[in-house]
Amino acid sequence: MGHRIAKFVVGVTLVSCFSVCLLIQQLSRLNTWRISAVPCLSPDCQRHHRYLLMTGDDPHHHQPPKQQQQQQQQQSNESVTVEGGQHHLPRLLIIGVRKGGTRALMEMLNLHPRIAMVPAEMHFFDKIDHYQKGLEWYRSHMPLTTDDQLVVEKSPSYYVTPEVPERVWSMNPSIKLLLIVRDPVTRLLSDFTQIEETRTAHGLPRRRFQDVALLESGEVNTQNRALHISLYAKFLSRWLHVFPRRQLHIVDGDRLVKDPGSEIELVERFLELEHRVRRDQFYFNVTKGFYCLQDAHLHKCLTGSKGRRHPQVPMEAISTLRQFFAPHNRKFFAMVGQTFNWPET
Repeated sequence: MGHRIAKFVVGVTLVSCFSVCLLIQQLSRLNTWRISAVPCLSPDCQRHHRYLLMTGDDPHHHQPPKQQQQQQQQQSNESVTVEGGQHHLPRLLIIGVRKGGTRALMEMLNLHPRIAMVPAEMHFFDKIDHYQKGLEWYRSHMPLTTDDQLVVEKSPSYYVTPEVPERVWSMNPSIKLLLIVRDPVTRLLSDFTQIEETRTAHGLPRRRFQDVALLESGEVNTQNRALHISLYAKFLSRWLHVFPRRQLHIVDGDRLVKDPGSEIELVERFLELEHRVRRDQFYFNVTKGFYCLQDAHLHKCLTGSKGRRHPQVPMEAISTLRQFFAPHNRKFFAMVGQTFNWPET
């Protein structure tokens, strides 16, 4: 009798253990994407994550690198089907720079039938309160598209935010990136003009550009936050630590203003899309002073907040800034293997 009871207890124990194991396995499968989507927030975790990325090891140490990348790509390519199309995650990001021409670039690319733009800047990867909501929240804000369309989102602050490259990589290691840059002094002037309009709207007095960009001694004010955005090489190194150069295309913002058709064609080639954006879809608006868009169903110019007139600045101040940016520009040229016609004096 005692022997039979012992056998019965052992049998029940084995069945219970087997059931628990099955339950754990199923829960693990259900929660795999949730676990991988949890942001790495603590300083120790972020340092460990960056170290593993730079050494080529897997930051999600539970899986080997190739298996982890395949899983992430599968998660990124998943879509939510609703009536009228699907919500796909972006396969292209315009990461910056602020006041470099990101909105114009987005609108011009949207002329291509295989490109669908996200109307608003999502700031998913640079704002922690957005990032903590997870990929499904991000996906829900994407436009309805077909499988052969490419969703593109832009948020210029992505380029300068330290955590963004790794967060983007975690969503899709194969994503393509666009960075639009222009003469750093011109970009700084455009940034200053927008900042001053905001200050005026809040009842603050207007300032002179040279009083903000330069110190009383005449030297460059390196504490000016807007100036740092024009130090393109400073931020590019973070991106190239995570993504290979071939996944990043540099758009010449100064050339886009003067010859949008040629610059957009280069982007089409980078994205391996057929050439569909025609030169006759751009026309120069004399009143606004820049190119607008047109086709059979569209006639559009950027809003009044774009193309603001820059303040008159003494040439001596401009020359001082050009000389300051020159070595930083040359470093950027070397990093991207591309030169731009930016004056140095």
